[in-house]
Amino acid sequence: MGAVLLREPQPEDAEAIAEIVFNAFGQIHDHHRFQRDFPELAMAQGLIRAWIGHPKVWGVVAEVDGQIVGSNFLDERDEISGVGPITIDPESQNAGAGRKLMDAVLERGRDARGIRLLQDAFHMRSLSLYEKLGFRVTDGCVVMSGEPTAQPASEMEARPLSEDDLEECGRLCERVHGFARNGALADAMRGMNPHVGVRDGRIVAYASALSFWPMAHGVAETDADMQALLAGGAAATGEPIALLVPLESELFPWTLDAGLRAVKPMNVMSVGFYQEPQGAWFPSVLY
Repeated sequence: MGAVLLREPQPEDAEAIAEIVFNAFGQIHDHHRFQRDFPELAMAQGLIRAWIGHPKVWGVVAEVDGQIVGSNFLDERDEISGVGPITIDPESQNAGAGRKLMDAVLERGRDARGIRLLQDAFHMRSLSLYEKLGFRVTDGCVVMSGEPTAQPASEMEARPLSEDDLEECGRLCERVHGFARNGALADAMRGMNPHVGVRDGRIVAYASALSFWPMAHGVAETDADMQALLAGGAAATGEPIALLVPLESELFPWTLDAGLRAVKPMNVMSVGFYQEPQGAWFPSVLY
């Protein structure tokens, strides 16, 4: 096998990259007997096309002998950058491409306030790689999905987010995490149906999505506010919800009591700035 060479992806690379994403995630999840993140190739194709074409997402591909063998991306929409998806062709493992792709995004993000990622907790190889690169596990999470049996709270209104809400949502996220995620939240308005929870005329909770857990993140002043938003949002949309739930939060037992099903465990890993959350929250697959 030849040397691993890196370059930025082009739109015409999308199909090849998406096929690797689909096959790589599929092989890992099938091996460990977990539900696939990308059950259909079209889902991987949609994500990669969007990521390659996004002005605030930086990408890198690895080539060997002129063939793409892997890729990685860095979400730069907000002051904390998010890594992923990183994938290597299952037929091209052990060539060092994964390490080179991670080194590339870390170099790209060297001036960011912090960099984060979500790692499948059952995948020891990636956990070891990220630890060696300086990432530390800051929280354990589990993907939860289903139709919550909990009833909406009468004292909170759960409604779709509007552009006028972004500034207030940014301030809420800053109180909880120490930074805003308005870049990701503004993007969510284009197809992910974000919701806010309003109590006494104030936004006390928001979720960038309720059913598409990979890109859903949320914050709230209290656990009760987050629970009310999820119950109210589910009732308003009439659809099941799916989200990554921190294991040490009060949100986790609530989702169990509400009838949601645990899908798989993941770890939030961080390098750089980290503030212990000051309120309720849940991460996207980026952070």
